[in-house]
Parts: sequence; structure tokens; C-alpha cells
Amino acid sequence: MTKRTILPPGSAMTSQPLNRRKLLLATGAGAISLAMPHVVGSAYAAATEAPSVEKAKAEGPVVVWHGDQEPDVVEFLKLFTEKTGVPAVQQRLLPGAALPKLEIEFRTGQTSGDLYLTSDSGIMEQLRKQDRLLHYVPKEMDAYGPEYRSAEPGYWTTYYINVGPMMYDPRFVKEAEAPKSWTDLLNPTWKNQIGFQNSSAGTSYAFWFVLKDILPKDYWDELAKQQPRSYSSSTQILQDIERGAIKLGGRVSIFQYVKSVRNKQPAKAVFPAQGVPSVNQVTGIFSTAKHPNGAKIFVDYMTSKEGQYNWNNIQGSYSARKDVQIEHLPDIATLKLLLPLDFDDYQRPERRKEFVAIWNKMTGL
Repeated sequence: MTKRTILPPGSAMTSQPLNRRKLLLATGAGAISLAMPHVVGSAYAAATEAPSVEKAKAEGPVVVWHGDQEPDVVEFLKLFTEKTGVPAVQQRLLPGAALPKLEIEFRTGQTSGDLYLTSDSGIMEQLRKQDRLLHYVPKEMDAYGPEYRSAEPGYWTTYYINVGPMMYDPRFVKEAEAPKSWTDLLNPTWKNQIGFQNSSAGTSYAFWFVLKDILPKDYWDELAKQQPRSYSSSTQILQDIERGAIKLGGRVSIFQYVKSVRNKQPAKAVFPAQGVPSVNQVTGIFSTAKHPNGAKIFVDYMTSKEGQYNWNNIQGSYSARKDVQIEHLPDIATLKLLLPLDFDDYQRPERRKEFVAIWNKMTGL
């Protein structure tokens, strides 16, 4: 069964400035079963104003900030405009660049972007607390479980699940010898042959945080002895795997596996039974959006069944909707996903500093 954890309800708003260390989500380690009422239909009406296509067209192109692969976003926006008639443009901004830009723009009372697609739902949760997100409930919100949206629906919603398996190329690693668990990475065979993203990647922090209470206490010291290599992106890891420069991707975004398969590369992904660290990639609308009608229409489309299929099919990733399946992906119900849970611990600066010290030592930085 899929392990699904849920984000806790948000606390009161704060006017504190955005800070990368304070905006990281917590990740749970054990299986959790939670029952949470799911409100749908007219219960949302008081907080939701339907968008107008005519007004959206008059407003001008909706501006989408994101941290995804640019060609994928461009292709998706083309489909969005063809479907809705609403023009859209994109700007790629990773959290390190987006956060200071947001802080400056919020002070002026208007953002140049209308909505944000980000790998860090902690950013969205902090923006929600600061009253910096527009409350708009997408038309098909009832298709999303509570672990895939803000505690009060309508502030942010998961547009894909970034699952992080190990990867290898069977041309260079025999399947019988390939690692099956995270502890298998400690085999001396893999010394200096494992690739991880560096400590600035939110997925690296999530990987460490979710596994630190599952794996032995000395695991990270032992992994450091393997002298893993540091990369700035999972794309670079995949490229080195496919040319035989390294044997293993210690944690690679799932869409890299699908893209490799589509490119006729003999990639293999490993989903350890101990659990697969995963990240909710989420979208939310800024409260100061210049093009609110277009932004609402975009979120409606992105979270719809059609939009979810188009986006996840383009990228090769898992949808948070149970009614959307993408070719080449293993059934998500067979995986034990380790998703964000404990905000309080995960966003603590002390916890982040602990991770950075461990990870930089491990990767030789």
C-alpha cells in the first residue's frame, strides 16, 4: 500500500520575511493512517469566486513561475492556451532566486508572477500564513486527498509527486548485483560511483530527513566513506549514469527514469521497501496576482484530469489523482512513499544546519 502522510493544519499568519531555512517541510518516517473530513461543493462557495475567460483574456498573459524543466512547461502552456484560449508565459525561478524576488515584490504590493509551481510546499505554507496566497478552490479539488493540498483546500495543491528512487544502467550494473535497499549503497563496490544532488536541493534535504530515523545512526558516516559525487541536478546524474561515468543515482527524480525509457535507454529504477523519499510539487496563486482570472483558470486546468494527464505525461511523473496513470511508471499503490509531515521539526534552522553539515561532508564539499 502507498504510505501517505498529511500536512498539519496551518497556524496563525505571520509577517516575518521569507527565509529558505524556515520554509522547509517536515517529512514523516512511519506509516500513518489519518481520517480527515473532505469538504466539497457548496461548502467552498463563500471563499471561491469563479474566473471569467473574457476577463482573463483582457488581463493579458498569465505569468507562471516554476522550477521545472523549461521545455516541459512550454509544451504544457501551449496545450493550456489551446484548451482555454487564455495566453500564458513562463519564468523559471528556483527557490533560491524566487524567495528574495518575492519578498521585494510583496513589499511593493504586486508580484510580476501570478502563480508559482514549486518543489517546496513549505514555501507555499509560509505564504499562506502570511496571507500572500489567493484562496481559490479548483473545480476538481475533490479528486485530491488531504495529503496533497493545503489543510484548508484552495491555497496550494499538488500538481505532481516527485518520487525519488535509485537508478542505474544495466549495461554497467548487473541487475542481480544492483542495490535493493538504501543500506546496499554501503557496499564497497559502489565507492566513488554514486551520484547525489548537492545540499541546496530540497529533494536532498527531504531524502536525508525522511530516512534519518529509519536507517542506522551511523549510516551517513558510512555513506560518506563511499565518497559519493555531488551534482547540481538529477539531469546531470542521469547523463553520467548513461555514459558510465558513475554506476548509481542515489536519489533521482522519477521523471528522469521515464524520460530515459522513452529515449530507448535501458534504465532501471529501484524503489526500496524501506520507503521512497518523495516530494509534493505544489502550485498556488499569489494574492497580489495581476492576472487573477487567468491564474484561476490555469489552476483549474492544471488540477483537472485532462491537465494532470497532459502535464504528467509530458514530464513522466506521478499525478496526485488516482484516476490519472502514466505509461512506464510502476503502480504508485505498490510504493511506500515518504511524504512531508512535521512542519515544526523540518523547518527548524538547526535541523537544516545539521543536514547541510552531514551532506557536504558526505559529498566532499
